[in-house]
Amino acid sequence: MTTAVVLEKDRPYLILWRDNFDGDVAIKLYDGEKLVQNISDSTASDGIFEWTPYIPLKKGYSVRISQKDRKIFGQL
Repeated sequence: MTTAVVLEKDRPYLILWRDNFDGDVAIKLYDGEKLVQNISDSTASDGIFEWTPYIPLKKGYSVRISQKDRKIFGQL
């Protein structure tokens, strides 16, 4: 069973992931296929990023971690 978590605006959260990327990654917020926000254009692929949303988040949003300049990504 998967439980959806709705994040609150102006509260810090940790985005955690595991990957096998060999360089920096981009972290982006999507509503379906529509980009809502660039969370980070480039950050180390170390599996952790602290993020404080500055906009209200809706049910159904997803976070994508992708290798910069490649179409390889994972979605949370």
